[in-house]
Amino acid sequence: MTKRKAKILIVDDAQINRIILCELLRNQYQILEAEDGKKALEIMKEDKMIDLVLLDIVMPNMDGYQVLEKMKEQRYLEYLPVIIISSEGNTTSMEKAYELGATDYIRRPFESYIINRRIKNTLMLYEKQKKLVHLVEQQIQKRVNNNTTLINVLGHIVEFRNGESGLHIQHIQTITKMLLLQLGKKSHEYKLSDADILLISTASSLHDIGKISIDEKILNKPGRLTKDEFEIVKQHSSIGAEMLKTVPNYNNNDLLKYAYQICRWHHERYDGHGYPDGLVGDQIPISAQVVSIADVYDALTSERCYKKAYSHEQAMKMIIDGQCGVFNPLLLECLYDISEEMKASLFENENYADQAVVSKMTDELVIKQFRSEMPKEKNNESQNRKFFQEMTFEYDAFKDAVYISSQAAKDLGIDEIIYHPKNHEFSFFNKSTIKLLKDKLKETTHLNPEVNLKIYAQIGKQKQWYHLQASTRWNGSVYKGFVGKLVKDNNIQVIHNIQENISLKYTYTEIKNFIESLKDIFTVVRLIDFQKHQSAKAENDQIEIIEGNCYDYWKRKDVCVNCISKQAYIKKGQAFKLEFVDYDIYAIIAQYVEVDERPWVLELVYKTKEDIILGAHGKTRFLENIVTYNKEYYTDVLTGAYSRRYYEEYVQYINDVSAVAMIDADNFKAINDQYGHNAGDQAIKAVSKAIQSCIRPDDIFIRYGGDEFILIFQDIHYDAFTTRLYQISECVKRTKVDDYEDLSLSITIGGIYGNSKVNDAIKKADKLMYEGKKSKRSVVVKKTSEVD
Repeated sequence: MTKRKAKILIVDDAQINRIILCELLRNQYQILEAEDGKKALEIMKEDKMIDLVLLDIVMPNMDGYQVLEKMKEQRYLEYLPVIIISSEGNTTSMEKAYELGATDYIRRPFESYIINRRIKNTLMLYEKQKKLVHLVEQQIQKRVNNNTTLINVLGHIVEFRNGESGLHIQHIQTITKMLLLQLGKKSHEYKLSDADILLISTASSLHDIGKISIDEKILNKPGRLTKDEFEIVKQHSSIGAEMLKTVPNYNNNDLLKYAYQICRWHHERYDGHGYPDGLVGDQIPISAQVVSIADVYDALTSERCYKKAYSHEQAMKMIIDGQCGVFNPLLLECLYDISEEMKASLFENENYADQAVVSKMTDELVIKQFRSEMPKEKNNESQNRKFFQEMTFEYDAFKDAVYISSQAAKDLGIDEIIYHPKNHEFSFFNKSTIKLLKDKLKETTHLNPEVNLKIYAQIGKQKQWYHLQASTRWNGSVYKGFVGKLVKDNNIQVIHNIQENISLKYTYTEIKNFIESLKDIFTVVRLIDFQKHQSAKAENDQIEIIEGNCYDYWKRKDVCVNCISKQAYIKKGQAFKLEFVDYDIYAIIAQYVEVDERPWVLELVYKTKEDIILGAHGKTRFLENIVTYNKEYYTDVLTGAYSRRYYEEYVQYINDVSAVAMIDADNFKAINDQYGHNAGDQAIKAVSKAIQSCIRPDDIFIRYGGDEFILIFQDIHYDAFTTRLYQISECVKRTKVDDYEDLSLSITIGGIYGNSKVNDAIKKADKLMYEGKKSKRSVVVKKTSEVD
């Protein structure tokens, strides 16, 4: 098959300049021309196969800078490189171009061989980037068993406390992929499929997970480790491996198995002089051998608290000469082969996984831990005397009656006994809350009777967060009812307030009162002056400095490598961190505040419950929590489908899918109006369940919003796609809604077939769906070539 010529768009208002470039390049590339910026953007919108843009700066109507801004805004720069070619050669012009996203800058006049070489290099680098992006897209498609982002969250946490650059995980993944791909070209000895390469490179993120259990003072020691300290650090490989092995479903999860190999054996050496088991040669799994080289290379080329960074050339020489231990000769050949490509990828074209998403998820995980584990306020005795702090109730299923505590009934102005509560109008609970409680109670058994909910209800004069706890009662396997209580949950409100107030100004009296209110919730509340490494308290009508350094609390002898208070101060907002001390885990919120115009950081520390410190060295449960959190982060709560967040952060950027369907539930507003929002929720759940029963595990199903869903098919034939959509439509029509037997369901589907970007396909599918609504057809399917 003839290789496709790369397509280059030349954008210049001067015809003579376009002619010169065309003559230089037309034999090697396909050429498109635009005489101004607006025309260029129109061409980019129409032609998705452009590989490179050559852009002039000075043009009428829309100059080169404005074109770059528009390309960035419309996300073209994420995959389309731009080389500026201009007679504007001053430093300011060049800096501005690079800041706006230009890949390279060539001054006129230029030599033909220079522009040819620069174009060739740029296309080569972006081609390799596209291959890596394609692998990432495959990874998203195999999303159930391959949760890269969540693994990166865990790697991010380990990296953070280990004082590393923040790019270590990405570097390891990139080098691992490159080495494995080159190994596959060079030898078939290890029989690695594309799926294996993807799993190994993903699992490489967990190579140092065991460092969670190593004392941070040792990890970040600036000088040489003592023999005893080194022995402690060496334990991280076996500790991490055991943590992974105890994760549920380990035996059925290839990703975790690779992660185990990497974690345990990435410090082994080919001659048997590594640790922990002294394996020799190919006794060491190839996954661990590859990550071992990647880890050593990045350690050499990165600055650490105990050393300066070596250059790429120095690091390569040290590894190949055996100064860092003996490695597999075949892998050393592969490393040599990819040397220049690796250098370019790591140092010149750093385009890594979305760290904003990883950091955001890490922060949310900290907040989630606060919300779910904080103790109730200490003054429970006084709270229990008041209904507005706690209400107790009991439901007797045989009598169909609710018994409410006398004080609560008095304050609410209702009877202590309410018969047939289903027919009663509870002003303080809306119907959706009651339905949610009923659904949760239905899920209980005599072996698992507990229900815990966070609800937002109006009891009294204002709406407030409450914690609803209930326990079902059973006679053997026969349901008898439940007992429960409703507790005012000030903890959620406090966290909500802290999150909402990005920058706070206080007088001394206000900060003192605020700190006092927080002491009932957090383990430690203190003010931090990170520049002087001091902590302070608000007492005796002034802010008093506490003796010692702020880092003494963390049992350190020196300043924290990644000071959370410093981050909050720089951001003039919030920062979050998980801190590990011995076998305890602490969640920390650092909030920038100003007290009488003097800047401080308010540090809120919460020690997690002891019952989560279980398993291998106290961290297995934490690992489980992170894995579980992925489902919550990207799952729609009502339907179990993927959420709009998953679409916006990942799916919309997939560049090549076979088919897309836009699905809309018919008459949804009428259902809500006639039957109520509970019925609407149940209808949406029923529609979702019906759709999911008709699709394959690898198809991506997303609740786009309200009553709209998106279905994405990675690989499907046209006839099968059409048949599948009609099956879905019929399945929904046959579906009944619990408690609403007379409610009829139907959907309208717009389907677009043909390889295209997800975003483009969705727009076309949406048009077809509305076409179906107008013509009263349940399914409208067309190929991309048939739609404008």
